[in-house]
Amino acid sequence: FPVTISTVALDITVTEELRQEGIAREFVNRVQNFRKDSGFEVTDKISIALLDTHPEVSASVSQFKAYIAQEVQAVALDIVSELPDSVAVEMEDLTLQWQIVVA
Repeated sequence: FPVTISTVALDITVTEELRQEGIAREFVNRVQNFRKDSGFEVTDKISIALLDTHPEVSASVSQFKAYIAQEVQAVALDIVSELPDSVAVEMEDLTLQWQIVVA
């Protein structure tokens, strides 16, 4: 039997756009877990206020706002400079502060 050897080169560079998308997807995951843990109904529409403490997360949430809102059924998704009644949520090596309520 003849043996054929092939070589494949992969570019595994993570572009800024891919990193931002990854942050947005992780944000969606955290919101979905929060919804479930809080006992929200699947059909509940929510409002999210995210405290602007991590510039990269804020940029990603802003860039992918429509995608995030659609995925988590948010009627409002705002990045705010003050949030007195917030909940701390771990996301990777960051701690986010947000408020999520049924709209």
